[in-house]
Amino acid sequence: MYPMPFRSGPRPHRPSRAQRGVVLIISLIMLVVLSMLATLSIRNATSSESVAGNVRTTLLATQAAEIALQHCEKWAAQLAGAAAHGLTDGPPTEVPAATPPSWQDLSTWDGGSSTNVYAIPLALVNNDATAPTYTRAPECMIERVSVVNGTGVPTQATTRVITARGFGPDETGAARTRPTGSEVWIQSTIEFN
Repeated sequence: MYPMPFRSGPRPHRPSRAQRGVVLIISLIMLVVLSMLATLSIRNATSSESVAGNVRTTLLATQAAEIALQHCEKWAAQLAGAAAHGLTDGPPTEVPAATPPSWQDLSTWDGGSSTNVYAIPLALVNNDATAPTYTRAPECMIERVSVVNGTGVPTQATTRVITARGFGPDETGAARTRPTGSEVWIQSTIEFN
């Protein structure tokens, strides 16, 4: 075994004490940056969840409007004698042709006294009576349309415009009032031969 050489002379120079706090400052800056990133990611997740909830509510309102539209289309066919669907919950009132059309007037829908707007039975949109999705029934209107025939004479005999509006589960207002939650309007035109 070899003996360790003995060193004589001055010791190596150590760094000055002024540089010892740099690690603390850098770690505090990194901590602040990481905290900001975490806060932004949580805010982003919350925002994404809110958007997904709004999309769901709009889709449910659209489904309610589609159910109302199909139901009133069946009623229009049954009232016109074109098809017998065996509906027993109504019938809705057929609105005569008007200028401008009655469906365009919000007071017809939200006025409270109009018999032209037909509320669909809630049982048609709420599949589970113990945990209903909707609290406000979707509504529809069947309106005759003046159509000019081949000889230039207006007729209302065969064409109807069906307008429906559905409400999302966030709408809790009373029927025939201006909604405060989600609302979707859809429309179809039917001509009977």
